[in-house]
Amino acid sequence: MRTLGLSGRAKAMEILGKKHRSAMSNKIKLVCCNNKINVAELWFLDDFKGYTKRKLLIGKCKVCGDDAALQIMTNINSGKTYYNLYHGLEAVKIIYREKKRKLVVFPNIKTNSLYGWIYGVNVEIKNKKGDVTQIRQYAKNFEGNKQLVKQLTPQQMTKKSG
Repeated sequence: MRTLGLSGRAKAMEILGKKHRSAMSNKIKLVCCNNKINVAELWFLDDFKGYTKRKLLIGKCKVCGDDAALQIMTNINSGKTYYNLYHGLEAVKIIYREKKRKLVVFPNIKTNSLYGWIYGVNVEIKNKKGDVTQIRQYAKNFEGNKQLVKQLTPQQMTKKSG
């Protein structure tokens, strides 16, 4: 077996034949080397062999430089959504295989961005005396994801009201 030119992780995966595949929750992220990949390319794919709503999220690891791909698809019969995470050589293979089935491509998608309906939440941070020391404003979506929008200190609050 030739593994020349591959990273250590890709060599190990090629030799052992290990893949991280499972039917997981909506909280799955595009991860490699225990680091979340923040910017990725999103492909919407054509339906294929009993699967619909097919997507492929493609990114590059900052640590090892390998490709990472997250394939998302829903089974037509059971309605179950499958999340398949590939790294290294396996990711390159799946990207090459799905290249002919892509319908739409969105480059430079932030993987931590919120989508769908978004609402705002204000959280007051208090000290032991019960005084408000900070107000944090979050944007949330109905999937449970949240993103910090703004932090206000008491000095900033008095300047704005006066």
